[in-house]
Amino acid sequence: MAEAWTREEVSLTVDAYLSMLRHELDGRAYSKAEHRRELKRHLTRSDGSIEYKFQNISAVLMEMGGVPIPGYKPAVNVQNLLREVVAERYETDAELAARLLLLAEAPVSRVAGALGPASPVPDVTRMPRRSNRVAKHVDYQAIEARNRAVGLLGEQLVVQREKRRLFQAGHPELADRVRHVAVEDGDGLGYDVLSWTISGTERFLEVKTTRFTELQPFLVSRNEVDLSAEEPERFSLMRVFSLEKPTLGFYELPGSLKKTAELRSELYSGVPRAS
Repeated sequence: MAEAWTREEVSLTVDAYLSMLRHELDGRAYSKAEHRRELKRHLTRSDGSIEYKFQNISAVLMEMGGVPIPGYKPAVNVQNLLREVVAERYETDAELAARLLLLAEAPVSRVAGALGPASPVPDVTRMPRRSNRVAKHVDYQAIEARNRAVGLLGEQLVVQREKRRLFQAGHPELADRVRHVAVEDGDGLGYDVLSWTISGTERFLEVKTTRFTELQPFLVSRNEVDLSAEEPERFSLMRVFSLEKPTLGFYELPGSLKKTAELRSELYSGVPRAS
């Protein structure tokens, strides 16, 4: 049985991961293999063990409302020592915090292209549960979700895809009837795009967009959840991810979000209870 990782080993590994994350956020080229080889010079651990520890770090960052490195999908069997070290580094690294905040709030600089076929829905067994008892400090996921520039562009990509899908299916008259209702009619309907099936049935599409990977959680309102439950045959959530990268894509959750998503209530509206 392998010996438990020491604090020094964990600290070196977290530092290597955060170095790669800075490169990722800045859009600079870097080699995961080179970082791993350099780290391995200071550890008596296998390549596989180091890779798995990087995946553990991704899981901890997502628990904290942060952003992981693409390619290191979260592995949720995490030792407490790793959580402690990641939290220490994360909360004291002002430079990294500034980069994350800038990226979450920034307007979109470029789009990788058009949306192609839907991607597979991510394996939720690999996605960490965000803990209400983990200090989040700054919730970059929530900040990005409020970035209207990011959301608007994702909606426009879905509008374009729906028009193209219907036109290519031989229904230009339906393509002409696709509407960006969040812009034309205002927000609050519970969906962003009105589209159609090839048989002429309405589709209510709620679009959630992120610059980051498909593993980022999405935020939904009660109104959106309620509409999905009321109109399960017509409602779909479209999750657009990797907005500014060549890996741009989306996955789709058709039907009631109460059945297709694991909904985790993190905020309540309250009034005093009558005595």
